[in-house]
Amino acid sequence: MAQGDFGPVTDDPGAWIGATRYIDKDHPRVQAVALDLSSGHSSDRDKVLAIFQFVRDRIKFGFTRGFWDNRASDVLASRTGYCNTKSTLFVALLRAVDIPARQVFVDIDRQVLYGLLDPGTPYVDHSYVETYIDGAWVATDSYIVDADLFTPAQARVRSEGHLMGYGVHATGTLDWDGRSPAFSQFTALDERPISTRHWGVYQDVGDFYRRADRPWNRLNPLLRVSVGAFGVSINQRADRIRASG
Repeated sequence: MAQGDFGPVTDDPGAWIGATRYIDKDHPRVQAVALDLSSGHSSDRDKVLAIFQFVRDRIKFGFTRGFWDNRASDVLASRTGYCNTKSTLFVALLRAVDIPARQVFVDIDRQVLYGLLDPGTPYVDHSYVETYIDGAWVATDSYIVDADLFTPAQARVRSEGHLMGYGVHATGTLDWDGRSPAFSQFTALDERPISTRHWGVYQDVGDFYRRADRPWNRLNPLLRVSVGAFGVSINQRADRIRASG
């Protein structure tokens, strides 16, 4: 059994295929993109990887006015997202073609945003996705940062001697084969600690913020006002890094 902040969570893949408020897998826009991406692929793994690559590279890493308060269809419309919103979209697209998927919530050191933003908290909330492929749950967050940003960002992190920054981890990867865990930000396979909390699996990002014990980034009136401004600033900085690459 997986563990959520409010108790055990079933690993039955059948429990992780439906729609929620944020994972609006039945929205016409979500359905159309998922069917287009999966067309011509006979295996679930091939469908998963086609959707993974779309979410990674066709949805640019960045922030929108809603912060985490975006449905999958909203993320598709804006073509911009960060960990929590790109995870929402990834899960929705997978479920739209009947592939079980779910979000896992942890925190991550704020240094992952070094060079882009100082969030004002020591850690920030983060989610990655577990996808059910060939009888096993396989974790990844390598879809979060688009390839155009990831490569020059990671080069900067390494040249400056940092563990994280510009949205990436020094040992992260943007590649995933659907068989083994792979991470671009959370990098659970690196022994150096970057996280203090593992809240576990939730139905969606809204469920997480309703139920989780002391998350770092619950929306409040001040954050709702400021997120638009800092989002523009982060997105501009990210675009400059892309251009440098």
